Amino acid sequence: MENNIKSRLLISATSKKQIEKQYILVGLGPHAKRIYYPFLEKYQKKYGIKLRLLIELDSQQSSINKFIISRSLKPEEIFLIKDNIKNRLGRVLENNLLKRLDDLISKENIDGIIISTEPKSHKIYADWAMKNNINILMDKPITAPVDPITKPASARKIYSDYQDLKNRKQNSKSRFYIVCQRRNHKGFSLVKDYLQKFVDEFQIPISYIGIYHSDGTWNLPHEFEKENHPYKYGYGKLMHSGYHCVDLFAWISEVNNSLKDRKANSAKIYTSKFLPNDFFNQLNIKNYKNFFGNTEIQKFYENYDRNDYEKYGEIDAYILGQLMQDQNVITTASIILQQNTFSRRAWFDLPEDTYKGNGRLRHERVNIHVSQFLNIQIHSYQSYEAGHKDIDIEGVGNEDHFDIYIFLGTVK
Repeated sequence: MENNIKSRLLISATSKKQIEKQYILVGLGPHAKRIYYPFLEKYQKKYGIKLRLLIELDSQQSSINKFIISRSLKPEEIFLIKDNIKNRLGRVLENNLLKRLDDLISKENIDGIIISTEPKSHKIYADWAMKNNINILMDKPITAPVDPITKPASARKIYSDYQDLKNRKQNSKSRFYIVCQRRNHKGFSLVKDYLQKFVDEFQIPISYIGIYHSDGTWNLPHEFEKENHPYKYGYGKLMHSGYHCVDLFAWISEVNNSLKDRKANSAKIYTSKFLPNDFFNQLNIKNYKNFFGNTEIQKFYENYDRNDYEKYGEIDAYILGQLMQDQNVITTASIILQQNTFSRRAWFDLPEDTYKGNGRLRHERVNIHVSQFLNIQIHSYQSYEAGHKDIDIEGVGNEDHFDIYIFLGTVK
């Protein structure tokens, strides 16, 4: 992950000729605090890194102050925008913010912008950066319009947003990168390289890719109004950690492109989902009373109306797909993405870190077949939260557990 960010931030040996590197950071949420900020600090002195501008909602001022007070890298300027529905939906840059950004780049040589906001706001910052030829490092997903789970027009906008950004990129000098960690993971890279050599040698396509990912996120019923990794805007797991798995499937399936006579030209996709209303029924008030006694959850169920949650995004997503060449199936895919899964959360009150520190842990497996001749399996399972080792365990269940199994057939 670190090497990936390093290259994307365009910090290289050639940059030593420059006195400093100046960046804009948009959004100081849990991911930026955990990944981007420590990385910038680590290389601050070596590459003369300056955080020229930090942009956030004004409601986050206390959180920002608390975070940066002990950091070695201080933002030279913090620009706070109003926390209102217009800015949360992220459809247009505030005039005063746009003026400040334009003034900044007219006076300073900005090397890059890191966009780590809620994805509804990604496009407006990326558009501005490409218009001004500023390099971009942006969180996934590329964009997330409101209500894609219930409105086909919103779902189609995900693709049209991509096309808009692609077209803008063609007329810009900006370098534009989306953070998708598994593409730079040495284990996944090893597997893809092995598959590519095998497919090229034997001229047999990958026939099946099965991906399962659970992240053990347990939100109590009264916690579904959150802004970080939200559901209330009509998207959920697919736009949260599930995005990486869909990207992983697309990346691995590229191996088949070397077989021109069996290269896919269409796809069939079937989906199913598990929604908040399903979850509120699966664990009911009786269950929660056994766990926590009389709490805010009881108030939630007393006022619960399922109609209030009909447009909320998915907790789990189940995808069955087939890549086709004309009428023939080339590769079948099964992608299972779940948050309604094993968690270490055993408390009612939310901790300060609700991103990685609320009992969340990862269980992940990948199963790949090349017809009757090769099977590769990847297994990665955690028994405790990242950075909170409370179980003395190595191998399976360890935070960094990652096993690869290769089963190779024999043909005489």
